[in-house]
Amino acid sequence: MRERFGEARKVDNRMVYTFPSPQRVAESSDKELRECALGYRAKNLLATARLVSSRAANLGAWAVLSDADLRAKLCELPGVAAKVSNCVILFAYQRLGAFPIDVRIARLLKEKYFPGERKVTPQRLRLFCESYFGEYGGYAQQYLFHYARKTKVGRLKSVST
Repeated sequence: MRERFGEARKVDNRMVYTFPSPQRVAESSDKELRECALGYRAKNLLATARLVSSRAANLGAWAVLSDADLRAKLCELPGVAAKVSNCVILFAYQRLGAFPIDVRIARLLKEKYFPGERKVTPQRLRLFCESYFGEYGGYAQQYLFHYARKTKVGRLKSVST
């Protein structure tokens, strides 16, 4: 996507490409975005880029919102749910308490912090992470994500027949 829609820049004798602006993405088509291997995400990215470029979704103005209100606003965008909204809050808004929980992280948390419990809801996981990891939960999430990838903890166990 960067090569197709971003701007070319030469850095250390190497060509790199910027991320495209929302306006540039908004001017593209669903077909063009799908050709960038975005699959089903293309439609949502295009719709969100159009909202942002038209200022119907003013991401800059949202910076003053509380985490809960910001999460709610982000989840109004096409294709954005809890995990993605928390990624945006953590990485784009630099709010270090945000703790994105994907399937692997949820499995790891259940395995390490709730062993033997059968039903741990997503809300319970979120509340646990907010209280246990606190204002730097985003750092903890990154370490746990790396740990899960390296150790394969949090992956589905294969079923042998």
